[in-house]
Amino acid sequence: MSAPFKKLSHSKVSFSFSIEEADIKKAEKAVLDHFRGEVKAQGFRKGKAPDKVVIEHIGVDRLAYEALNTAVDKKYRDFVIANKLQPVAAPKIDFSDIKKKPVEIKAEIEIFPEVTIDGYAKIKISPLKVTVEAKEIDETIEHIMQDMKLQKVVKRAAEKGDLAEVDFCGKDKKGETIPNTEGKAVPFVLGSGQFLPDLEKAYEGMKAGEEKKAVKVKFPKEYQAKDLAGTTVLFDIKMNSVGEVSAKHLDETMIEQITGRKKKLDEFKKDIEQMVERNKRNEEKKKKIGEYNEKLLKAVKVDLPRSWIDRECEMRLTEIKQSPQYTHDPEAFWKTIGKKEDDLKKQFEKDAEANLTVFLALSEIVKVEKVELDKDEMTKAGLIVDQRMSQMGDQGNRDEELQKTILNLKIDKYLEGLML
Repeated sequence: MSAPFKKLSHSKVSFSFSIEEADIKKAEKAVLDHFRGEVKAQGFRKGKAPDKVVIEHIGVDRLAYEALNTAVDKKYRDFVIANKLQPVAAPKIDFSDIKKKPVEIKAEIEIFPEVTIDGYAKIKISPLKVTVEAKEIDETIEHIMQDMKLQKVVKRAAEKGDLAEVDFCGKDKKGETIPNTEGKAVPFVLGSGQFLPDLEKAYEGMKAGEEKKAVKVKFPKEYQAKDLAGTTVLFDIKMNSVGEVSAKHLDETMIEQITGRKKKLDEFKKDIEQMVERNKRNEEKKKKIGEYNEKLLKAVKVDLPRSWIDRECEMRLTEIKQSPQYTHDPEAFWKTIGKKEDDLKKQFEKDAEANLTVFLALSEIVKVEKVELDKDEMTKAGLIVDQRMSQMGDQGNRDEELQKTILNLKIDKYLEGLML
């Protein structure tokens, strides 16, 4: 027996149905019952107004419109349920002449797509192995020290990586200070790119108390201050102090400034080691999963609903257009990224198609592999959803959010298992 619908693709079907006079009559009754509570009729309790009064209240044309839509909606839903279809977007509905009964309806809907995966079990991920070297721990500590301006003051000449405190003043040909080119006791890390290259280079090799006059500093053509862009300015500079930022200078006083509580040096370094290991593990995991997804993408056959791709693209474009850079100057934004909106949209479409394909494939795999969450993992899923719902102001459907979260955790669990 052939299906009562036509497959336009693996994610789109069309079908037809008729709206009989009897369907309209039933729908009219449902519409009248719906609006009856809005009508006040003398001599009748609220919600008990006769049909004639309700029709006078909403009008004959609106009754006909609402009744037809109600009848179509019921027939459509009955068809979808009876044929076990899974719509993923609102249907496209075409009517015949509504004055003639029965009214012929043609519907076209996007449905959850069929997913075919060939040989996914052969796609492997090498075990996740991460090691942390002492050098990486020291480098992380030094980055923290730089951010918090923690250093040991030294008498030697300044080197890259040192935390310097400096004065500077740009002067014109008359020797007068140029507005917005003067700074006093300004801290910066040599080699960080915080200052213009010529100015930063001039401070290298200077000791505390040393001064230089008429240092030539070239401003880039795209410099934000138009009057300085592309010009060369003479600067008088002074090195106030040189601080060596090194893990070897770390002490318990600095640790307390960093963490807000007393902690032994060995204990703090162990914390840093665990943080570095966690970050490296996450980076390595991300890389391995990316490689796995590329292989999986080649093994998947799926016809994605167009509405899904469009929705993903619109979300990303909306994020772009809400960014401060875009809202400040849209024209400058497009010039900066070197792309037009249509070009960016095409890239988003390509990314969306790949991401959705991989997600559908993994969703199918965890179903086939019967991946389940244990009690603790289910509790974690609930906590994630509750936190998300709280951030959303408790808007949305909690059950739907929970099912999405459970699915994502199952996918994570499956991928983690491959890396063991």
